[in-house]
Amino acid sequence: MSFSTPLNVLWKDWPWWLAGAVVGLWLAPLSRIIPLKVLHLAQAPLHEWRGPGGGLEQPAPPARRIWVPLLNACLWAWAANSANHPALWATLLEACLATTLILLALIDWDTTMLPDMVVLPLGAAGLFSSFAGLTSHSLLAGTASAAVVLGLLGGLAWLFQRIRGGSGIGGGDLKLLAALATWWGLVGVLYIVFWASVVTVVWNLVWRRFKAFSPEAEWPFGPAIVVAALAWGLWAG
Repeated sequence: MSFSTPLNVLWKDWPWWLAGAVVGLWLAPLSRIIPLKVLHLAQAPLHEWRGPGGGLEQPAPPARRIWVPLLNACLWAWAANSANHPALWATLLEACLATTLILLALIDWDTTMLPDMVVLPLGAAGLFSSFAGLTSHSLLAGTASAAVVLGLLGGLAWLFQRIRGGSGIGGGDLKLLAALATWWGLVGVLYIVFWASVVTVVWNLVWRRFKAFSPEAEWPFGPAIVVAALAWGLWAG
């Protein structure tokens, strides 16, 4: 590939790069505002919701204000290049999917929380995409895939809890996977679960080896799901 190719892509899609970067600037603040609102409404103490990111009582890393907008800009440009539908709203919908996944990963990393106010609209948007013909499956297939994911993985989580006495997967993770099933179907979600499991094991081992990890903190599965989902979307899209 010649050097002019990425420059042409950059020039052609500069509005998407710019829009993605501007939207990305809001993700770091929103990743704190949303869980704070959820915990305030539930009257839950902040210190009980702490992931590897340190919880809501710790300031967000300043580097997030750099890499998060950059990542979001890249994903918006990718959405513009890979859109299967000529309509602007269809491309924007795919771009917002990527943005929502980044937001959920940030929230879960800090708090081990995947708020319904973010996850449920993601699933609704997936069903709308199926209805509008933006996915490879129908609305009925997308709905059935989400139901099967909830039943299958929820049943396995319940069985694991009965046998081992601990939770194998959280309720927020199940809802997120069901929402992703509306976008990529049952087969896509099974691939995402497999690769997310690999990612989270490796990520956990590396993090514990090189970073301090509070004994009160829990390891979230959501960020690995997001990494696997974005990779699947790049590959399948």
